Amino acid sequence: MGKKDEYQFDYLDDNGRFADQINGALFHGRQIVKPEELEPEDSQTVALSKRAGTENMKMIVDKARIWNGKKLHILVVENQNYIDYRMVLRNMLSESIGYRKQWRQKKRIHEEMQDLKDKDEFLSGMKKDEKFAPIITLVVYFGTDGAWDGARCLHDLLDIDEELKEYVSNYRLNLYDCHEHDTFDEYKTGLRQVFETVRYAKEKEKLQEVMEKNREAYSRIDSDTRSMLEVMANIKIPEECKVLENGKESYNMCQAFEEMKQEAFEEGMEEGIEKGIEKGIEKGIEKGIRALIQTCTELGISDDIILEKCVEKYEMTRDEAGRYMKECCI
Repeated sequence: MGKKDEYQFDYLDDNGRFADQINGALFHGRQIVKPEELEPEDSQTVALSKRAGTENMKMIVDKARIWNGKKLHILVVENQNYIDYRMVLRNMLSESIGYRKQWRQKKRIHEEMQDLKDKDEFLSGMKKDEKFAPIITLVVYFGTDGAWDGARCLHDLLDIDEELKEYVSNYRLNLYDCHEHDTFDEYKTGLRQVFETVRYAKEKEKLQEVMEKNREAYSRIDSDTRSMLEVMANIKIPEECKVLENGKESYNMCQAFEEMKQEAFEEGMEEGIEKGIEKGIEKGIEKGIRALIQTCTELGISDDIILEKCVEKYEMTRDEAGRYMKECCI
């Protein structure tokens, strides 16, 4: 995984943020999934071997939890900061592997117990009335370069005639793209600040307005959220903005943002001053050449000699001197 993926991986390791991500993206902020109801589940890494001479294919599902201790739902969060145009296929494969894993576990238990007596059940490796735990996959898009423009379902990837669509099974992504939202009240953790900042990363005035409305939260950013913001939105929050209250460490993003604006202002001032100096020098040269041309012309000196004098006096090329002479010629 790259640096951005690593930060996202660690950030959602917290059950509170994991539940907040699911509740915010799938249940519109309703607190359906409780952090205390989540149990650990290993990230799913599967290598699929192909024929000799071809590459192995590796599938990684970033975060998974068991919900309510009954394995009724496996909540899987796929994090993306770039647009993966094959995401539909990745998710289809990931979920298929997950269901196959459940089947293999059932089959192994039945083989140990030798309780499959019916021929159909024996060949199926499971009983007729057995069910699998549903797998819910959520794709979270953190990209700062614009909205998701990839496929959202299998039909989007297929070159298929309209009259055939009803006969081709479809698969739909659960995709959360912060660029499609203007408010993030459904999030209760630092995810709200992360999504707001990514959403308005290129609209500084709007971002400042959002920060002012929620100044208390932005003045107390936890260290994990600080790391996410620095990596995902390229927002620098220096150590000088650290706040220590009741032994708890946090960071004042509002202060960091003001300092960034001040630095940008000062850089702009310096750039403006430099351009002004360059313009002044250019004006001075132009004025000097005008005076030189006028004096030499009054004395009846030829253009070639005037050109040589300009080259000598102002240390410029003949082409540059010629251009000035044309522009300044009286």
